[in-house]
Amino acid sequence: AAFLTYILYRYPEWYVVDSIGIVVGAGIIAILGISLGILPLFFLMIALAIYDAIAVYKTKHMLDLADAVTEKRLPVVMVIPKAKGYSFRKQKSLKKTLQSKGQREAMFMGLGDIVFPGSLVISAMTFLGSEVMYRGEAVGMEPTVQSLGVALTTFAGSLVGYAVLMRYVMKGRPQAGLPLLNSGAILGFAVGYFLIFQDFSLGL
Repeated sequence: AAFLTYILYRYPEWYVVDSIGIVVGAGIIAILGISLGILPLFFLMIALAIYDAIAVYKTKHMLDLADAVTEKRLPVVMVIPKAKGYSFRKQKSLKKTLQSKGQREAMFMGLGDIVFPGSLVISAMTFLGSEVMYRGEAVGMEPTVQSLGVALTTFAGSLVGYAVLMRYVMKGRPQAGLPLLNSGAILGFAVGYFLIFQDFSLGL
C-alpha cells in the first residue's frame, strides 16, 4: 500500500490510477460481498442507483465531484483514454470541456460503478452456497456449483448493462452508470436464480 501510494504521488498517470483502482476495488468488492447479504445489498444498490441518477441528471453535482477527483488524481475513477499518447496528468477540467463542447480525450467511470455490481456477484456466490458446519454449528458459508452459476449470470447481467451504458456514453453526454449497471446485475441475478433454483424467492 505504501509503495502504490508513493507511485501515485510521484507519477499519477492514467494507468497508475487505473491499476490502483482495480486493486482497491477488488478489496472493497470482496469485503462488501461477504459482509452484506443479498437483500440489504439489493436495497443499497437501488438507493445508490436513484442517488446517482439524481446527482447526474437533476442536481448535476456529480460532475463537480468528478472534476475534484480528476484534479487530485485520486484512484476512485477508471480512466479510459480515447487516443494514443493521452496523459492524465495534463487532463483539463471536465466541466469546462463539456461546457465548451470540446473534444473529450478520455472516458471516466466511477469506481462505485464496478464495486456494487461486483459485490452482488460475490454475495450471490457466498450466501446462496451451503453452510459450513463445525461441531454442529454453522460457522459460515461456502460456494457451490449452483451459487457460482447465479454469480456468473449476475456478472453477465452487469456486462449487458455496461454495454447499454456505453451506447449512451459514446454520444458524448455524462451518464449515470449505476442505474443501468445495478439493474443489469439484479436482473441477471433474478434470471440466474430462477433458472438454477426453479423458484421466485431469489434466496431472500
